[in-house]
Amino acid sequence: MIFVIGGVTASGKSDLAFRFAKAINGIIINADAFAFYKELNIGTAKPTKEELAMLPTFLFNNISLDERFSIYNYQKEVRIILDKYLAKKIPIVLVGGSGLYIRAALYNYNLQPEKDLKIVDDPNISNTSLHKELEVLDKEAAAKIHPNNRKRVLRALALIKTHAQTKTALEEVTSSEPLYPYIMICLDKENEMLHRDIETRVKLMFDKGLREEAMTLSKKYPRNAQGMQAIGYKEIVQNPNATDEELINLIALRTRQYAKRQRTFFRNQFAAKWFTDKEAAFNYLRGKYEDSL
Repeated sequence: MIFVIGGVTASGKSDLAFRFAKAINGIIINADAFAFYKELNIGTAKPTKEELAMLPTFLFNNISLDERFSIYNYQKEVRIILDKYLAKKIPIVLVGGSGLYIRAALYNYNLQPEKDLKIVDDPNISNTSLHKELEVLDKEAAAKIHPNNRKRVLRALALIKTHAQTKTALEEVTSSEPLYPYIMICLDKENEMLHRDIETRVKLMFDKGLREEAMTLSKKYPRNAQGMQAIGYKEIVQNPNATDEELINLIALRTRQYAKRQRTFFRNQFAAKWFTDKEAAFNYLRGKYEDSL
């Protein structure tokens, strides 16, 4: 059986996942886009080495910042793990805040390998012009991508031009039924509490040396590397002269905005049961596990 734990950032997904997986002798698979990177530690709030050693875990710390790990790559690797452990009848806990990765793992998305894409970025062409071009070719895809998200717009255009199909057609789910049966819960918090916890977490990250970690990595890896776009790292690298207080406020704002997008995506894309109480969520999952025996 696959148990999926999703929801907003700073809601306690990892703590719940490890507690539950340990209780049922299961494994944990990561579904957070920035926990893949070995070098991103403080700012990703990913499990510690000690926590990762508690039980079998997969797709944490599996690539370096100078490597690309697309949703296509993730889909391919995660399904190998799912098939292996489902065959052994070992319970699986899939946890993370990257909803599209969870969808790609469980549903029949017709994703395309990143290496086949011919992405051409002409700096003389504005973000607005690129987005208008995408709107002409694939109106549905354009409506989902902000004009200033140049990277995603370019990738969408590359998909269309490389495969002579719209991005929407290439990445659509060919069936509304999942490839794997699963039980899913999502964690959330009341906005006031969530915003307070986000600010507290960002401050703690700065106390642990997030600024120093980000600047050190920026000297070793390209600033436009996929992993360097993580919230926290991107803001620090782009604003090296800002004070800690200014950066904390900016990162907290971006994190709150991200949490809002997560909430919308999970509510629209999954028929999950939502919890604000982790203990209630644990008891619900434990009950579902016992029912499956």
